[in-house]
Amino acid sequence: MFTSLRGRLFSSTLIILVLFLGGTGWGLHQAFTHSVKQGAQEQLQLHLYSLLTAGNEVDNLLYLPEVLQEPRFNTLSSGLYGAVLSGQKPDKKQENEERVSVWLSGSSLGVDFSSVEMLLPGGTQFDTVFDDGTTFYQLALGIVWEGAGGIERTYTFVVREDVERYQAQLTSFLDVLWKWLLGLGLILLVTQWLVMQWGLSPLRLLAQQVALIEKGESQRLEGRFPLEISPVVNNLNQLVAHEHRQRERYKNTLGDLAHSLKTPLAVLRGATSLTQSADVLPEVVESQVKRMDQIVEYQLKRAVASSGAVKIGKAVIIDVACEKLLSTLDKVYRDKKVHASIEREGLKAEALKFIGDEGDLLEIMGNLLDNAYKHCDQEVKVTLKLGEQQQQAVLLFEDDGQGIPEEVGERVLNRGVRVDTVMQGQGIGLAVVQDIVTGYQGKVSVGRSAVLGGASIFIEIPCVTND
Repeated sequence: MFTSLRGRLFSSTLIILVLFLGGTGWGLHQAFTHSVKQGAQEQLQLHLYSLLTAGNEVDNLLYLPEVLQEPRFNTLSSGLYGAVLSGQKPDKKQENEERVSVWLSGSSLGVDFSSVEMLLPGGTQFDTVFDDGTTFYQLALGIVWEGAGGIERTYTFVVREDVERYQAQLTSFLDVLWKWLLGLGLILLVTQWLVMQWGLSPLRLLAQQVALIEKGESQRLEGRFPLEISPVVNNLNQLVAHEHRQRERYKNTLGDLAHSLKTPLAVLRGATSLTQSADVLPEVVESQVKRMDQIVEYQLKRAVASSGAVKIGKAVIIDVACEKLLSTLDKVYRDKKVHASIEREGLKAEALKFIGDEGDLLEIMGNLLDNAYKHCDQEVKVTLKLGEQQQQAVLLFEDDGQGIPEEVGERVLNRGVRVDTVMQGQGIGLAVVQDIVTGYQGKVSVGRSAVLGGASIFIEIPCVTND
């Protein structure tokens, strides 16, 4: 992909460079050609002025010396030719008037000036003419010569020069121009290639990093990337992290499922050993199978849910759900005779409602209350209040047991970490709580209860109030 991109960029650059340098060369060619023609015209104008200066009247006729100061006028076929033509002022009735050559330079033997038009006094005409296969620049000037007695005569002075020496200048210029443009083009191509190599190096690094991720040798894209590529890198890192979290969630869900099914299976196991009437067994089996079905459905839903988005569900009254769980746990731990209470700080009954899935709330509170009942001596306390942000509910679970040792601390929220290795368990319950609460952008923290002296679990989850 990157080789193709490099090739496209280089091809585009080559086309643009050829068009640019070609256009530049053509423009300079035209400019220099115009400059050469303008220089030739100015040079011919100087020769015309020299002829005018050399002219004189003898016997009422215009006279120019046979030998002029410019030696090329005196040398046959020198490439510089001059002539003075005479005739009446041209008008519409005299378009085909015969020209009379008053004077021809010594170099003009055999040169034909018959095509030269007679010009009005003060008129000039610069042309490129062809004579006997040769190209010339020609400048003509019309004048009125006032002779003796005030007699005026009209003349047209003509200077013609071979373009060979001007063409040589143009050819020499073009040779130098195209050599420089070609050299400059090569330098620019090499520079562009190096710039592309440097500019595309972040993409090569990105490709290498992606290959490492595919091989499992890296978990994210590392390195410094330009601002233009950084959003892509960040999005890819988020995608890879999301994929890793999803895999981890699937693995954890299997553990959570096994952890959640442990209680219904224990009830079923106990029901088979009951000595009382067999009529009770179908009812127990049906209820526990229904509970297991709910657990499987809930865990599957959690496995496919996105952990980055707040889950929207029916608002669940927090203290009502808590009272139901306490009632159930009182029956499970009836031999322990636990005293459980709910305290609402500045709230009325049923004032707090959890915004999310009811199964999530029951999973959170069920795990925390089960741990509290399991590890307490005789007392469990649940405190409900609003957080600093009005859309957050704070739930505090406390017991009067041995508490969580300081050396364990927050590590107890990790999977497989257990404080009490005597009681049965897998160290999953608090990790499940951490996972669910984090999915709602909430908080979980552990500590020691200042009131009861045992463990204290603090959670913060989204809510609304009835107040």
